[in-house]
Amino acid sequence: MSPGKVSSENGQWLARRYEYGQEHPEWEEFYFKNKASVPTLVGNVKSLREIMLNVKMGGQNKAVPITKGLVVNDQVISSEDGVEIKLRIYTPFPPSEGLPIMIYFHGGGWALGDLEGEDRTCRGICVSTRMVVVGVNYRLYESILSICLLLGTTLIQESAPEHPYPAALNDAWATLEWVLANQATHKANVNKILVGGTSAGANLAAVICHQAKARGVTIRGQLLRIPIVCQSTPHYRDLGLESMNYYHDTPILCRQSMVQFLEWYSPPDAADMSVSPLLAMDFTDLPPAYIQVCGRDPLRDEGLAYADKLEEYGVPVRVNVYQGLPHAFWIFPEISTSGQAAQELLDGIDWLLKEISD
Repeated sequence: MSPGKVSSENGQWLARRYEYGQEHPEWEEFYFKNKASVPTLVGNVKSLREIMLNVKMGGQNKAVPITKGLVVNDQVISSEDGVEIKLRIYTPFPPSEGLPIMIYFHGGGWALGDLEGEDRTCRGICVSTRMVVVGVNYRLYESILSICLLLGTTLIQESAPEHPYPAALNDAWATLEWVLANQATHKANVNKILVGGTSAGANLAAVICHQAKARGVTIRGQLLRIPIVCQSTPHYRDLGLESMNYYHDTPILCRQSMVQFLEWYSPPDAADMSVSPLLAMDFTDLPPAYIQVCGRDPLRDEGLAYADKLEEYGVPVRVNVYQGLPHAFWIFPEISTSGQAAQELLDGIDWLLKEISD
């Protein structure tokens, strides 16, 4: 199967995982020549945020800015418990009322990332699909440094984190509530709300879909890019998911990356649906899903299994798998498949919009 090709067959995505792990020659050549500049997200939060910033700036310097065809405004909202959440609202120009609206959650393991990291993605979605996009600056893990005196020596150590689980999830839900209650502000169609995200952001999007169904709120579509959907090790083994171990030392995201991200997120039960939506009991009536999966990503198998589970329950699903490529490879625009993935993202959203057209 060529990189990024959509299979015409339904189901059994996980059964074809080994096919997706086959070598991608262009990536292998790129990595061999640029290994020193390809990060692996292991380390303390400060160092990882510096890595993310450097990668982001490098990509922005090589990309043509998207400045026409939209208006961008930042807004701060307050949740019910008084937490301030910064949103970035992208509106197509010239404006039109009643457009679909997508709430988009950035990636970063619930500890990294911000509105700037997904700004270009949100701009592209807004302009190309003519929908309102709301980027969410949800709360992230923050380490608190404490200074202790031990035998006359100053010892600096990290103590319990600020903003652990479920802070990010609460902010995601608060944003959905704001969108529902503030049509006069964003002027979109609240009967055509979609959610989307990348990696940990896709986790929030997937979980919100389950929560919305349980609470009687309608979400019409979900965009899941390289999603985190199963972080319970016993269940991972029981479901026959292998990519976390098979690609334990891959660049960008490795197994240790996920170990530390989950430790920082600090959920009391990693098997709970609000952390691992693949383990939810019921997938009936979830919204149509467009999913992107990378073939040599530790998260590959859970993303494929999630597609299988949705299809098992009759949910319309479209999947693009990028053979032989690591997690979020598109941060390197030099890779030709990066442009392909960006276009297929837009095509996938167009497909979602057709699925929900009334």
